[in-house]
Amino acid sequence: MFRPFVLAITLLTIGHAKAFNEPSEITNEFVLSECFVENVRSKARCGKLNVPENRDLPLSQSNQISLNIVVLPKFKEESKALPLLFLAGGPGQAATELAGMLNGPLHDLRQEHDIVLIDQRGTGQSSPLKCDAEEIDSLTYDDKNLDLKQETLDCLSTFSDKHLPSYNTYNSIEDFEDVRKALGFEQVHIFGGSYGTRAGFAYLKLHPESIKTAILDSNAPMELVIGFFGKTSERAFELLVEDCKAHKKCNEAFPNLKQDFMSLMGRLQKSPVTQTAFHPATGEKVTMVLTQKKVAEALRSTLYDLSSRQMLPFIVNRAANEDYRALAAWIGRSVDSERAPGALYTGLTMNIICNEDIPRALPTDFKNDADNYFNGELGYSMFTEVCQYWPAWEAPNDFTTPVTADVPVLLFSGKYDPVTPPAYGEMAIEHLPKAKHIVIEHGSHVASLRHCVEPIKDFVKTASFENIDFSCATDSVPNMFFTDLNQLH
Repeated sequence: MFRPFVLAITLLTIGHAKAFNEPSEITNEFVLSECFVENVRSKARCGKLNVPENRDLPLSQSNQISLNIVVLPKFKEESKALPLLFLAGGPGQAATELAGMLNGPLHDLRQEHDIVLIDQRGTGQSSPLKCDAEEIDSLTYDDKNLDLKQETLDCLSTFSDKHLPSYNTYNSIEDFEDVRKALGFEQVHIFGGSYGTRAGFAYLKLHPESIKTAILDSNAPMELVIGFFGKTSERAFELLVEDCKAHKKCNEAFPNLKQDFMSLMGRLQKSPVTQTAFHPATGEKVTMVLTQKKVAEALRSTLYDLSSRQMLPFIVNRAANEDYRALAAWIGRSVDSERAPGALYTGLTMNIICNEDIPRALPTDFKNDADNYFNGELGYSMFTEVCQYWPAWEAPNDFTTPVTADVPVLLFSGKYDPVTPPAYGEMAIEHLPKAKHIVIEHGSHVASLRHCVEPIKDFVKTASFENIDFSCATDSVPNMFFTDLNQLH
């Protein structure tokens, strides 16, 4: 279930520690055991910690979630440095599933610090809210035939035994606190990316005393309504158009890039494109269906990373000229039925956004976001169409209150980010007394782990911005563009 929707949006050695406030009827010993996790060669430590599903009630056999925990242990066993707790994005990513992707960028930090990964409630192996149905080929399905109401109801029926109001951001923070205590640490450093910054801001609000430093990349502060991706997508595409114009080979190849985009989307708005093609992943002859919604989201997804962004002018230009091979290759590049690392548990995605964000949007928010040429109302309708059928619950009264914690906070933004632009970092820093905002000039979404690991390491070590070199944010990175089938320029 929701496969079409997802395609449309795209250690310290511990013994045993008792969980806090556990009722007598349930035994809850916390043990970390040696284990191996996918794409990490060194041994990790894995364990489970039981916490109440409904935190208004005592922990019991009928009211519990078993949190899944992986710790990538520090290499220097003698180090007394505090651990780094990673807060995954989404909402809906499982942190432990990202271990292999994080291990490389965080290798230097692992010299002194344990890296703690906890599957947020509703993801991974922590009582997942998973809405996956049978595999649907992204290239051939027609999203106009999707019965979204029935799909949503089918999804909800798969976890009818869950107490959905308990799967929220604040409760996740209390889970993380329980794990911190069970690990025996007075404080942790936190790193959050994308929605992980929203979790980070919530942590800073609820338990600032537990956080030594916070690194938050691609920011979604508490006062921001998550779910409006029209104007931000348009902004990111405009920056691409500007970069292409300033690049000799790109401008020669695609002198009318914006017009090409408008021509393509105008054509799809009138009717979908249906053609016989060879599937890029299987080689089989199929009938591809290109709808406005599908193509707009596919093109938006390329803007998240510079390596895919550099292909976008070629894809747009060829499709505008009715050669859809490059576009089809991007949309249909995977037919793997296995969940990819970082894939969203869309039940949690919708449960949070439909209750913590969309309900507080004003009519003017919808009007303003729809006023863009890139994807119009599609910038938010991917959420609102589902939210009308999703069970409602109320977020806490203080949920949108800005964070004012007196904790050192390092904020990163990528200049080219299509979903959390630098303006959101400026929104967050306005209320933080000990914060610094770094804009990575040649970065997009969650770019710090690719560009600025060294200053992150220094900041974690010193809890200060003094004498830290942030030149990584302005390092020259050549703009490269795919201009023909043979090469990048």
